[in-house]
This record gives sequence, structure tokens and C-alpha cells, in this order.
Amino acid sequence: MGRYQQGYLRKRFGAWHVSYYVTADGQRKLKSHRLCADSETASQAKKLRDDFMREQVNIGVSNEGPMGVVEFWEIYWDFIQDGNLKPSTIHGYRQIWNQHLAPHFGSTMLSDYKTATMTNFLTGLAKTLRPRTLDRIKWLASAIFAHAVATGHCESNPIRDAKVLGKTLPNGVTGFYSLEEIENIISALVDHPDAQLVMALSFFAGLRKGEIQGLQWGDVDAGFIHVRRAFSRGVVSTPKSLDSIRSVPIIGPVKLLLGLVPHDGVWMFINSEGNVRDMEQLARDVIVPCLKKAGLAWRGYHAGRRGLGDALKQLTGSSDAGRDVLGHSTSDVTRDHYEDKQRSRIAALKLLDSSLKQ
Repeated sequence: MGRYQQGYLRKRFGAWHVSYYVTADGQRKLKSHRLCADSETASQAKKLRDDFMREQVNIGVSNEGPMGVVEFWEIYWDFIQDGNLKPSTIHGYRQIWNQHLAPHFGSTMLSDYKTATMTNFLTGLAKTLRPRTLDRIKWLASAIFAHAVATGHCESNPIRDAKVLGKTLPNGVTGFYSLEEIENIISALVDHPDAQLVMALSFFAGLRKGEIQGLQWGDVDAGFIHVRRAFSRGVVSTPKSLDSIRSVPIIGPVKLLLGLVPHDGVWMFINSEGNVRDMEQLARDVIVPCLKKAGLAWRGYHAGRRGLGDALKQLTGSSDAGRDVLGHSTSDVTRDHYEDKQRSRIAALKLLDSSLKQ
């Protein structure tokens, strides 16, 4: 008699499918069954999945007893998809699971997994992966087991006390643009005002790629750009955090370029069909070729945000202004007030604007 399976629900090829395991010739294999068109809601697809698994897969199988980590991932996956996580966050979890955790857990039962096993796993990975990546792997593994404890599938979380034994690699150096580099980049894009404005917003306003893509002309007034929404893997939603919903002062370079981009429609950046411009496509088709021709390095949109943070720290001698402009949360609760942060944003960007005019 096989183990009870919930079945992993996913969209593919225009339909909802459920994946489940079967044993044939002594080998455990993954199979998939089409449930319905992907136009159906997730709740309807889950009902069809449950019916199929009960009637076709879990015949005579009890849902009590030990469960494998890989099988429980299907339950956890449904749980996080029902939450309010950004698509990019869910995508990141899926990558970590497929690349690192699924092969590691294999056929191990939740109740059999030990802290020392994760310690050995992380210690081995530390030879080639940097600390931030190791932290993400451990965090997801711990979250899976925490959910298993909360839902009664195991008694304790063995991941919590696991750690890397010995030295780890240094964290990688994150790329950023200097003020001179961003000015050269904007000059290299002279035939593409929309791309110039995108790069100016990344540096002189400190906006994230998704925040830039989500800008509408109604978000701009005489003195500020109001960050109200962001795209995440093609889905428009609220910005990354409450601190990311902010009003950023418009300084010289951004103000100039705002006047050069046609105000056609609702969205600030549109493609030839009038839809929201894909920032990755803009980089691939326009920005990167222009920079390559000019002999300039492309470090991604986020390098503009990092560059602004570095520039403001050099001007003010503090990281506070950079955090406030960039929409980062701070650990100092006494200063966690919108008015203080807004004054900091205005003062910091005015200081940067003044330095550009000298």
C-alpha cells in the first residue's frame, strides 16, 4: 500500500495539472494529470485535485503516518501560494527548492530528518556558495519544517539549530554605478529618452526596477514622484514594503528627462502596442547595446539604487538618508515615522541636486 499524497497543483500548457508519484517496476516516478482549463479558479482546481487524488490515487490509503519531506513540500507550496507573497518571492523559493533542497531531501521522512544532516549539508555547500545564499536555503528548509510542526506532520524543527561548521566564503561585492558612470550611461542613451529616464529614476530617485515599470503619469506632480505600485514578474501589485510606498523629490536630471518623454496614455513607459514596457526587454534591446557601443558596463537596474545610496552616504556621512530615500525599513522604531523620513528624503536629494550644479 502506498503513502497518502495530496498532489502538487500547478498551471502549465493552458491548464491546471496535478502531479503525483506512482511506483512501477520498483521505481518511483512522477506523473501528471490534467484537471481543467487554467481559466478556472485555484479553489475550483484544488477541489478537482482533491477529488482525483481521493478517487484515483489514494485508494485505500490513510492520510495518517509519516510523510516525506518532498511530499510535504506540495502542501507547503499550496500554503505559500495562498498567501500574499510577491511572485518574485515565490519564484525564488521554487528555485531554491528545485536546485538545492529537493535533491537533498530525496525520500527522507519528516520525522527522520536530523539537525546534523542539515549542518553537514550547509557545510558542504559553503565551499562554493556565499553566506547570503546559504541563509536563504536554510530559511526555506526551516520554514517548511515549521509548517510541518504547525500542521502536525512532525514534532520539532530540526533545521533551526543547524549551522555551517568552519569558515564561509566572503559575501560578493554588489555592483553599483558611480555618479560619473550614470551620467555617461544617460549620455550614451541620447537617442532613447525613455531609457534615459529609466536609468535616471534608478539612480537619482532610487527606484527599483518594478517600481519604475509601475509608474503612471498620475504619480508625478510638481515636486514629487509618488511610488504607489510595482511590477513583480509581470504582475502589478503594491510595492515591496510599507516603507517602499513613498514620495521621492524630483531633482534636476529627472525633471529634465520627464519633459522629454511623451505623455501618451496612463503608464509612463509603454511599448509600441501601448502596453506597459517590459524592463528586461528594454535592457536587452536598447540599453545594453547602447552601453556596449559606448564601452560602458551594464550592471543592472539595481546598481543605480546602490549608487544613489553610496553617493548619499558620501555626501551626508550617514546611511540614514539613503535608507529613507530608497524606501528601506530601519530597526530604530523611534524614527519609524513617515514625516521624519520624508524630511530626510527631501534634504538628501536637495543636497545631491546642489552638488550636481556645482
